[in-house]
Amino acid sequence: MSDYIVAIPARYASTRFPGKPLVLVGGIPMVRRVCMQALKSKAKKVVACIDDERVKGALSNMDKVEVCMTSPDCACGTDRLAAMIKTLNIDPDTVIVNVQGDEPLINPEHIEQVAALLEKTGADMATLCHKIDNVKDVFDPNCVKVVFDKNNKALYFSRAPIPYERDNFKVSTVDKLQFDHYHHIGIYAYKAGTVLNYSAMSQPELEKCESLEQLRLMHNGMSIAVDVTSNPPETGVDTQEDLDRINAILAKQ
Repeated sequence: MSDYIVAIPARYASTRFPGKPLVLVGGIPMVRRVCMQALKSKAKKVVACIDDERVKGALSNMDKVEVCMTSPDCACGTDRLAAMIKTLNIDPDTVIVNVQGDEPLINPEHIEQVAALLEKTGADMATLCHKIDNVKDVFDPNCVKVVFDKNNKALYFSRAPIPYERDNFKVSTVDKLQFDHYHHIGIYAYKAGTVLNYSAMSQPELEKCESLEQLRLMHNGMSIAVDVTSNPPETGVDTQEDLDRINAILAKQ
């Protein structure tokens, strides 16, 4: 599948990491490096949805990258995409792959995979996950878990350990998992019209409780297709420690 757009929302005033789009990753501003990775996919265009002129400067002279200025007041990345869709007057049937602006090592194959999944399933949204092999991740609230049915349609996303292994988890120390658990990868594919519909929906209690945007779609009866990758990505950059880890990886390449 090649007829899709990659949209990269990047907020300059990140509460946990101010100025994050401009921090250097392998000597290159992070937002620019994310765009470089996205350009390795088969997307017809990459759009950086940003809110600061300094970030715009870091994206100068990038072929096939379009910059769209959005308000710093956008509540989340999906709302920033909705603003971009309106500004650029994008057709509602256009497929958009949402790549987070703090994923400097995003795998272009995952971009292709999630775009193809949306087309194949006809779901309202498509996303990816990978099997968890570390017990600690199951109990880590920063590791979002997903459960899905036999048709690979999402049943729920949570920061809690799902599915809950009743007999195994009741002991004080869990050193081995007895069932499969899956870590959600924060990459999404959907049509532009779905993004606009999402942005117009009010926040349900589930979304507020878990602080997970995708639960807004599920609350409103929309379907999310999930595909499993055996090639999990490096996690994104939320802290200075994350940045140091990513730079250490690039230094070895």
